[in-house]
Amino acid sequence: MTTRVNVNIPEALFNKSQQLIEKGFFSNFSELIREGIRERIKQYEPIEMTKDDRKLMALIKKADKKGLLISQEEMEKHGLKLKVH
Repeated sequence: MTTRVNVNIPEALFNKSQQLIEKGFFSNFSELIREGIRERIKQYEPIEMTKDDRKLMALIKKADKKGLLISQEEMEKHGLKLKVH
């Protein structure tokens, strides 16, 4: 059983997708999308998020939508470094 889903994507992303299909990496757009979703599921499935993790992610997404986040490159311009453990 399959489910039909309509998505809106930027034209540039669609064009890059079409290039992958034309080069033979995927047989069609649906296959490319399915594979992308599978890869994301594998990436996030083992992660157990706590309630606090979900709150933090929501705050980060909200700040990103408001344009309040800066890139690592921008941070470095101000003498800041991102430390990852």
